[in-house]
Formats: sequence, structure tokens, C-alpha cells
Amino acid sequence: MNRQTSRPRTPIRTPRSSRRQFLKGTTAAAAGLALLGRGPAVLGQQVRELQVWHTEVEPQTVKTIQEGAIAEFERRFPGFKVRQQPLAWGDLNTKLLAAIAAGSPPDLTHLNPFMTASLYTKGLLRPMDELIRALGEKEIHEATLKLQYFDGRYYGVTHAMGGIYIAERRDLREQKGLKPPQTYADLVNLAAALTEEGTRYGVTMPGEKLYIGFSFPAEWLASNGGSWVDPKTWRPRLASRAMVETLQFLRRLNRFMPPSWSGQKYLDTLAALATGKVAMAYLSGARTIGYIERYAPEGMRDPEHFQPMFRPHGPSGQTGVSALDGENWAVFTQSKYPQEAFEFLRIFYTRQHYMKYCHSVPIHLTPIFKSMIDDPEYLAHPRIRKWRSWHDAMITGLREHRFLPIGFSRPDDKLLPFLAELDGSGIVADMVIEAMVGGTDPEAAAVRAQQRAEELLTQLGF
Repeated sequence: MNRQTSRPRTPIRTPRSSRRQFLKGTTAAAAGLALLGRGPAVLGQQVRELQVWHTEVEPQTVKTIQEGAIAEFERRFPGFKVRQQPLAWGDLNTKLLAAIAAGSPPDLTHLNPFMTASLYTKGLLRPMDELIRALGEKEIHEATLKLQYFDGRYYGVTHAMGGIYIAERRDLREQKGLKPPQTYADLVNLAAALTEEGTRYGVTMPGEKLYIGFSFPAEWLASNGGSWVDPKTWRPRLASRAMVETLQFLRRLNRFMPPSWSGQKYLDTLAALATGKVAMAYLSGARTIGYIERYAPEGMRDPEHFQPMFRPHGPSGQTGVSALDGENWAVFTQSKYPQEAFEFLRIFYTRQHYMKYCHSVPIHLTPIFKSMIDDPEYLAHPRIRKWRSWHDAMITGLREHRFLPIGFSRPDDKLLPFLAELDGSGIVADMVIEAMVGGTDPEAAAVRAQQRAEELLTQLGF
């Protein structure tokens, strides 16, 4: 395995289809088949099954996909049936890697951006340049356009964008006369001020490994002037000043968190926020609105009481950075029906289906198309109108470059072919838990994690 992935190059410009024509959804099936080189199964042939995996598990989203893009695909191509499999985000990587190892991956799947480089270097991904040109390179938001771009070619397209924040009880903070936190120290002080012994804790976060051991640490490094690896040598930087300062901050913050937080799941933290058990949920996106509207007391289910806040920065950082939730669609070299998978995506992104898809979880499924983000029809959704401040936070975060893909500490982390392995190792999760709740000195925990990470990369051949 090569130590480094080739740096991205500027793609060769070629003529592309009009995005307006594409989004009208009127492209004839024959035109798409000509582009792809061969046609899907036709009427009279044995029915074939197109396997589609994705991470949108909410029932209304699954229903929207089934009644929209899937129904149209099956009408166009009667020789096929589409089987969608919604997977929890934490299950995706494990099941995908097992399917790839068995030689039977799905035809089309969501893929975490931090996995893409690893799969690309192994030659497992199919390029999708024609699809990107049909969608409109200039119309796809810059925050997502080239996340899966290697050696001058595209290997993925993001399904939608969702900003990650701290969700707060805005009313409680304002009653204390405090401003949103800008620094690590500010957040600790705010959590202390909002804690009421025996009644309410200042903040909570999920203790699940996929968050505490990968997604959050990437954000903390980015927010404190650090990175997973040295940009030149690719050696781990888990014992860096940026990480040690972060572990010290987390140890202080832990004093104002529920004693059992490390055993909590993501949805538990949202319920705790909505019901008043905590004043802040560290992991939140606009998906949180649904829990607020279901579980918060009547008269409080509004943005006057619940508001998103951007991540604070550390003493060695300048701007707080958080994750941009948005898996990319990928087609494998092993996929059984790759051409049909691309046809499905062409249908999925047509305006009529994609708008409904994004509206199934408003704001958290923000469109990847710049023109649709500001489209009056998109903004007219009742939840977006009511919670417009959450939409505005998403736009501000994009404009101020406050988001990085999940697991990225810097944009060039997309080139690291071992992030998925680091995530799966549990090394970072052990470090964080040891320092936050285990009583281990932060610097000692960081040094131990650094040694383990060095050993892991050596075993992987880097």
C-alpha cells in the first residue's frame, strides 16, 4: 500500500448537461442508458433486485424514498425492484466492510467520508464524473463537492448536509445574562452556571464510541489548532498540545455532566434536553427539533427556548469547528448493477423527489444544491418557517467555514487512507474516557494513545 494518496488535480472540463433540464426529471430513459453504456433489465426478463443502503432511518424519510425515487425507478425499469436498507449510522461501517470482504456489497450505499480514501486506494470505488456533471458541478455546494475527489475524478456525491451544534436552553442562558460561549473556558463557565444540583446538569453528550472516540475528537482538534496527523509525515498527533489542552478542558466540563453520561446514547441526550434534565446537549442537529416538538413541555416547543450554538474554540485555536453530517453515495467496483445504481441517483436528485426528501427532516437534510437552499418552495416548509433561526445557523456555518466532514480535523484528511481503521480501533475513545472520567492524567492518556496509534499505523503499513 502506498504511504500517500496522490493529491487531487483540477478536473478536465467537459461539456455537461443543463442542470435545469436534469432537475425537471424529464430525461428519457434511453438517453440515460446510452450514457451508461448498457440498459437495465427490460420487461419480460427475470426481476432483479437493486440493493440500496442508506443511513436515513426515520420512518418518514424511508417512506419518502420508497414512494418517490424508488417508485419512479421501478416504473421506468420494470425488470428491477429496489430494496432499500436503512442502517443506523453506527452500524454502517461494520456492515459495509463485512459485505465488501464477502464480495457482495450493495449496489449503492451511503459512505462515511472518512472511509472513502481507504476504499479508493484499494480500488473499490467507481467514478461518477458523468453524474456530477449532470447534477451541475457549479451548483453543488463547495462544502461537499470535492469530498470524494481523487486524482481528478469524483467518487461520491453527498446526499444532503446537516450542521452539528450544541443545542441549548436559550431561555435559561439569557436568564443568567450570559452570552453563547466562544471558548472552552466559556463553555465550562456556562455549564457551571446552568447546573442546579439535584435538578439539572449543565451539559451532556453521548458516550458512544463513534462520537466520543472519533467525531468529537476531530472537532476538538480542528477547534484547537490541531490535526489527526502531521500534514507532511502522516504521523499521529494524539499527544499534541491541541489534544492535551482539550482533554484538560473535558475533565473540567465533566464536573457539570450527569454521572452516567458515558453510558448514554445520542437519543438519550436529546430527550434529556427536551425534558429539562440538562441545559445543553453537546451533540445536536436540526433533527433535534423533532424531539423538542414531541417531548418538551407545551409552550416551550419553539426557538425562543431551544437554539443551536456553534462549537467553542480552545486556547490554541481561533474558531470552533463541528461536523457536517452528510454521507456520500458510493458505487462499488463489486456492485452487481452499477449502471442501474447511477440511474437511480439521477432520479433521486430530480427536483420533485429531492425536495420532498430534504423536507422529510427539514434543515438537517439541507440540499446540496446552492439554488435550492434559497428556493422559496424549500423555505416555505412549515418547520423551516417556524425554526428559521436553525436554518440561518446552518447558512452562517457554511459561510464561515465552521463545518468539516464527520471525522475530519482538516480538509486534507480526506486523503488519509487509515481514518476508518483509527475509528474502529477504539484508541481515541479509550484516551478520552480515561482522561474525562477515569482519573488518568490527560497528558499520560494522550501519550499512551499516541503510542498505540503509532503501532496501529505500522501494522497497516504506513
